Amino acid sequence: MEPIFFKPVYKNVIWGGNNISKIFKRNVIGDDIGESWELSAHKNGLSIVQNGEFKGKDLQELFNDEKCKTQVFGTHCKNLTRFPILAKFIDANKNLSIQVHPDNDYALKYENDSGKTEVWYVMDCKKDAKIVYGFKDGVTKDNLKNAVDHIEDNVNYLSVHKGDFISIPSGTIHAIMDGIVVCEVQQTSDITYRVYDWNRTDKDGKPRELHKDKALDVINLQTNQKVYNYENINENTHMYKSDIFNIDMLNINGTLEGKSSKESFYTYIVIEGNGNIKTPNFSKNIEKGDTLLIPANLGEYTLDGNMKLMKVWV
Repeated sequence: MEPIFFKPVYKNVIWGGNNISKIFKRNVIGDDIGESWELSAHKNGLSIVQNGEFKGKDLQELFNDEKCKTQVFGTHCKNLTRFPILAKFIDANKNLSIQVHPDNDYALKYENDSGKTEVWYVMDCKKDAKIVYGFKDGVTKDNLKNAVDHIEDNVNYLSVHKGDFISIPSGTIHAIMDGIVVCEVQQTSDITYRVYDWNRTDKDGKPRELHKDKALDVINLQTNQKVYNYENINENTHMYKSDIFNIDMLNINGTLEGKSSKESFYTYIVIEGNGNIKTPNFSKNIEKGDTLLIPANLGEYTLDGNMKLMKVWV
């Protein structure tokens, strides 16, 4: 067995741009590419294996294969019915809608899907870039509907910088504003309730659909701003822990010896730099934007180079 690489799935959207092509040196056609799904078992964008014995299989198909499920994904995934995470790059050339995602209970009941908790790592952004995160003080359950009807005046606008790491629990009102490129790791879900979309129209000239009633059902006013800057941190850091997924940020300057875990796969996303992933029978150069999966029973491997990596596991 060897590290597994996947073919990205690109999404053309009204707010997208061409940074995914430029930053990651990819030949992607179009100036409206808003998302690149790097690792996904969701039906709206299935990742296809590009190498090794599983070449040609999609990620959920592989996850459903009981013969290799624990060998590839680990014992923590044994009782799960779907691959638990979705990793993507987002290019916000224009503002995303102000939106919210449901938790697991609501999503299962009303959407037959998972809830959506996510985290962002800001890979690049313009000067004075901002995000929407949560409501201003004074918004309560009693005046929430009025706050949603006048959303622009009632949310927090937070400044962000390259290297910022931001947690977005389900129920948090949020938006990525223009001029920001993020790496996002989230639950495997594609449920978004738009509250406000900057009065935009779609390609047919119609206003984009809003979902205020469902948003009011799921908004959590207790979520707090959590913004950490990783840009100047030189050591390896455990950044995020939950019962859904965990994230470390790693700096490699030279060689890092690793060993797979029987409990979980490891996903590595190259945030900056370049290098090499090696096993006794495999070697491949990796660079900024590459995503790979270390199977649970892979064994020993080596990461060489000068790189910043996001490591995700369950």
